[in-house]
Amino acid sequence: MKEGRMKVLKVLGLVAVVGLSLLSANCAKKITKVQVMPQAKEEVPQIAKPAPSTPTDSFVLSEADSMLKEALKPVYFEFNKSDIRNEGLSQLEKIGKILMTRKEVSLLLEGNCDERGSEEYNMGLGQHRAQAVKAWLVSYGVAGKRLETTSYGKERPAFPNCQDENCHAKNRRVEFKVLAGSIMSQSHVSR
Repeated sequence: MKEGRMKVLKVLGLVAVVGLSLLSANCAKKITKVQVMPQAKEEVPQIAKPAPSTPTDSFVLSEADSMLKEALKPVYFEFNKSDIRNEGLSQLEKIGKILMTRKEVSLLLEGNCDERGSEEYNMGLGQHRAQAVKAWLVSYGVAGKRLETTSYGKERPAFPNCQDENCHAKNRRVEFKVLAGSIMSQSHVSR
């Protein structure tokens, strides 16, 4: 019975996030933060690794692909949060505009955390961050099937062994990888 209630609460929470995302996309100049709260430690979902598709970091770039690569800069998050900050919203808008014109592009959204906290908690938080970014892009009009999410938790810090908050802040991010085959043939993917 308790497990059934938890599933209902999770579904209601997801519906609320998507609803808020759709509402924020319809507001002209008003910026609304999308907040997806991390689940309690006992409810953190298990994340399967590796991601189902293969991302590519480097490939032969056309002029349009150079614009895409330039737009795919990380979105950063506050400590222990998965809500999208104003700076992240402007970055996501750039990405959304490109994805709306480049229908062949699919992305892997990689959620990351700083090195503090347990591995299990950070895996869940990283997934919530990736899902918040996906929800925003879907509310912008990007087809959800073009966006895959995964979490690396604290396993892939951009700056390992941080000692101060400025360093930790650079690790709390969602990164974007173009999924191989979505914009180029396999012969263009670096080996």
